Amino acid sequence: MLTFEELMEKTGVFKDMNMLSPHYVPDVLPHREEEIGAIMKTLAPGLKNSKPKNMFLYGKTGTGKTCSTKMVMDKFNAMNKNALMRYMNCRIYDSRYKIIFKIVNEVCKDDAKMGYPLSKLYESMLEWVEQNNMHVVIVLDEIDMVNDVDDLVYTMTRINDELERGSVSIIGISNRLHFKEKLDPRSKSALHEKELVFRPYNATHLYEILKQRSEGAFLKDSVDDAALRMAAAIAARETGDARHALKLLHKAGIIANDAGDKKVTEKHVEGARKSVDEDLVVEAITTLPQHEQIALYGISLLQLKGSSYKRLGDDGQDVFMSGEVYESYAKACKNLSVAPRSARWFSEYLHDLDMLGLIALTSSGKGTRGQTRFIKLAYDPAKIKSIVEKMFC
Repeated sequence: MLTFEELMEKTGVFKDMNMLSPHYVPDVLPHREEEIGAIMKTLAPGLKNSKPKNMFLYGKTGTGKTCSTKMVMDKFNAMNKNALMRYMNCRIYDSRYKIIFKIVNEVCKDDAKMGYPLSKLYESMLEWVEQNNMHVVIVLDEIDMVNDVDDLVYTMTRINDELERGSVSIIGISNRLHFKEKLDPRSKSALHEKELVFRPYNATHLYEILKQRSEGAFLKDSVDDAALRMAAAIAARETGDARHALKLLHKAGIIANDAGDKKVTEKHVEGARKSVDEDLVVEAITTLPQHEQIALYGISLLQLKGSSYKRLGDDGQDVFMSGEVYESYAKACKNLSVAPRSARWFSEYLHDLDMLGLIALTSSGKGTRGQTRFIKLAYDPAKIKSIVEKMFC
């Protein structure tokens, strides 16, 4: 029988696999020097007793938005001025109440109780900031996941109108380039923000990131350079996502360990590819906002039903028109006891799903059943249906 002692004696190829985690923040972040500098310049006034501007960071998953911000946050807080930054994951803190409650408890150190009226929490935050002349920067990662985001943005920006000393600023992080366009006009007008877009990494960038991480993650001479280049090339071609590349290398290392091999090679990276691709699809779908999940679910139901319009010259895959997809979405909302959003919002959902590579979206062009859009799933409909149904059970 296998024992823990035997497992502990097997060193395998890893030295510290935590360094391949997407949550690990290295001392140096390759190819994000310009973006880090831009964030620092925006926040620098807070260290000189002035209000920093609000800021929005955009870019696809795995482009370094969160990691860059956390690096800046560590430097900012280390200055020990009357200024501080705090990070919040909006998948957990997904409402204005939860976010302000956390600020009052962890930043203002006020022992508030859950259930306190929002107005009382707001007053506590305002009083603490003003009395201490603090310049507070709240990082809201995946801000688009906040259910009442318009109310949150309006509250967090208007607080400064009531402050005689100190300030509150926000850094919003989103994978969706058009997120701000969905905000209410009153919220947008109050922001006065700077914007920064993080572009996907190319193969050279990803290779250098993997090279940096592998030096601490693996034992010496335990990874072929060709394996690093292969993982970087795959991730660059498919997503430009550093997390994708890191997952490929991590999984390849596990495969090498399990096989008793002493070095990670291209063979192990190729073996990791299918498993990682499936993991990424599941992660992409499970992290979508609710209505985008239902929109994707509606398309999968249509394809499984076999009701589709084949364009002349199409590749034989099922293609749907936006009108029938919206009907399927609305029906799915009803079955899931969720109120459907308007056709205008639905159009934005399709755009986001297209940007994420979960669907392919093309215009019909003039003269083809009027002006419409054709939608095609990029992944297996049965798998998508299964993933979404598990989330709503």
